[in-house]
Amino acid sequence: QVRASAIAQDADQNYDYASNSVVLHLEPGDEVYIKLDGGKAHGGNNNKYSTFSGFIIYAD
Repeated sequence: QVRASAIAQDADQNYDYASNSVVLHLEPGDEVYIKLDGGKAHGGNNNKYSTFSGFIIYAD
């Protein structure tokens, strides 16, 4: 189930970025991941950068 999405389009194929934040209530065994749609993490060159961070705000 998609909880957040982001898109970036860069006309000159230089550095561009998109970001997003989401707060989720997770249960043991839940999985969180990022998915790239469209085939490119960064257009025009071989530098493909992405980051993903997760934090426990509080435990139940």
